[in-house]
Amino acid sequence: MKKKLVIAATAFIFTSGIAIAQEQNYTNYRVSKGETISKIARENKISVSEILRLNPEAKTGIKEGDFIRVPVSSTQAKTATNTDTSVKNTQQVVDSKRKTHVVQPKETVFGISRLYNVSVQDLYQWNAELERNGLKAGSQLFVSPSATTAATDQSANVTVMLPATKADTPLDKAKVGYKEIEIEPRQTLYSLAVEYQTSVQKIMELNPELSDGLKSGQRLKVPTTGKATASTTTTTTAETKPTTSETSTSVSYQTIVIEPKQTLFSIAKEYNLSVEELVEMNPELRKTGLQIGMELKVGKELTSTSTPVSTTKWDVEPSGTFVDLSASVNRSTAKELVLLLPFNTARLGDNLNERMKTDGFLNMTMDFYLGAKLAIDKAASMGLPLTVKVYDSNETKNSSDVQRLLRGEDFSQTEVIIGPFFQSNVDDAVKALPNSDIVLVSPLSNEKANPSSQLVQTMPYGDVLKQALLDHLINNNSKVTVIVDEKKTSTKRFMQRYYPDIKVIDAKELKDIDKTLIAGKNNAFILDSNSIESALLLTDKLKNKTDKFDIQVASFEKSEVFDYSEIKIETLVALHYTFPSVTRDSETSLDTTFARAYKAQNNTMPNRFAIRGYDVTLDVILRMFQRDGFAGSIGMKSTEIENKFVYSKNPEGTVRNKGVYILQYNDDLTVKVVE
Repeated sequence: MKKKLVIAATAFIFTSGIAIAQEQNYTNYRVSKGETISKIARENKISVSEILRLNPEAKTGIKEGDFIRVPVSSTQAKTATNTDTSVKNTQQVVDSKRKTHVVQPKETVFGISRLYNVSVQDLYQWNAELERNGLKAGSQLFVSPSATTAATDQSANVTVMLPATKADTPLDKAKVGYKEIEIEPRQTLYSLAVEYQTSVQKIMELNPELSDGLKSGQRLKVPTTGKATASTTTTTTAETKPTTSETSTSVSYQTIVIEPKQTLFSIAKEYNLSVEELVEMNPELRKTGLQIGMELKVGKELTSTSTPVSTTKWDVEPSGTFVDLSASVNRSTAKELVLLLPFNTARLGDNLNERMKTDGFLNMTMDFYLGAKLAIDKAASMGLPLTVKVYDSNETKNSSDVQRLLRGEDFSQTEVIIGPFFQSNVDDAVKALPNSDIVLVSPLSNEKANPSSQLVQTMPYGDVLKQALLDHLINNNSKVTVIVDEKKTSTKRFMQRYYPDIKVIDAKELKDIDKTLIAGKNNAFILDSNSIESALLLTDKLKNKTDKFDIQVASFEKSEVFDYSEIKIETLVALHYTFPSVTRDSETSLDTTFARAYKAQNNTMPNRFAIRGYDVTLDVILRMFQRDGFAGSIGMKSTEIENKFVYSKNPEGTVRNKGVYILQYNDDLTVKVVE
């Protein structure tokens, strides 16, 4: 018997592509990962000054997901106008019972589904070639069912469920109760679907007159067969508070006495700790640094006098090698996963396409969700007995619905929750977890969290990237020099605290940097500066010395200053430019089964947020289906398409990902993974 994956969603979930609007003499261009203004200018055969003229705010820099105006030629503008005109004439009726739609350039499956008031799943069911070939301009789609189409398609592996009834099952109005409401200003079909925990499709079926649009003051029927609304749930469901066990614990530390020539790095390596963890156990190091003869704590043993605290569930001893989690899944026990994602449907309004052009956060959320959805599809294809619930966390940096959801919904069967996005909301969610067995996985935030034994942070901290690069260079017996400008005070503090033996100089000293080179040793220079002048000076001083010295230039993250057009890529290759990265940054990531499936469903290639959504979700699911569950498998090292997962526990009990790649420019002008 085929196992089915069920996604229970309490919000109207939708898909999207990249929306590109064209107006007169420019087009709105969405910035991709790693792109700079100079790179965009080169690819579009225009000048940097022309882009800056249309986008004065870009003078302070651009980042992935930003929309900027890029000039287009008169020919392109004319083509765009003709395309816009043709879109209005694409719908044709084949017969009185079945409609078709001719796909136009840049259209998405979701956009077409919304145009005809059908679900995305319906379009895939009515057009079998859509999943095989993807959405192609000029192709013809069925946008209504044939007369012989069954009311319910029971062969689908993935069934999207809303609390009231299945989304792919027409509503039986004779069996479903409803009540009438009056439409208030600014209410939309989406917000109504969320409020009454149903789908837009069900509301449309109860109210055929809605084909003329939703109007303030209008009387509307809404289903009453779903779950109670939020206000009703509050009065009928007992609030379940997090269960905690009071524990009296005596702590004994293992200590050592510092001997000559020992460093924080050598001690951390010997006792299988990070330098950061050593300092957290020995806060006096922040003031005095490492001194000969001082006593240092290098580990602790917990001796409980009562019930062990929940931190004992984590067995975080990273395995020596990376493993394929899919090779050891256990299908004997059903599992439940919850996603808390900030769709913010109540604030979307009716014009989603316009909102997608300007709302970077919405784009990021949609990209992450679409990637996660494909991970869930992958789990379904593996026959994993998984239930997934998707909730709209409705969050901003300072507010969310997370606590209300966690206290009002049923999470009794949930093993792992992915989300929310903002760190402040992650901290609130951990406090509101309904029981001590649920693990909350933070998917995107790299900010430091409040300590909790129920929290797993998947995004490495910035300090982890610094440490990974420094440890890599030290392990290669390099002579390391860190160059910082006066604004990088946090880097200076980090180096003084964790790597006091490494030389740190001011960027003003770059003029004599070539005089510090030593023969017979790798000379590594880490530049931490936003100054293009500093990058130019560093590379100019060193590029002609590579025939006599081993030289390596690096940065604590991929730095835009090295993308400056006056620094040739051949120079960076000769200087072995190296940097740490959370992702693999490989072009092969776009030539995977995942990337092809994503392109077929969404008419665009996946960006880093979509890949992150896929990687985090699939890794969580595969860990849930290991023999000892998610918590028992946290010590296993794994990699997915772009991301690496190597978890360790800090002294407070929070589990953090330290999986970082070390990347280097290669002789064939590509970027390779060196660690």
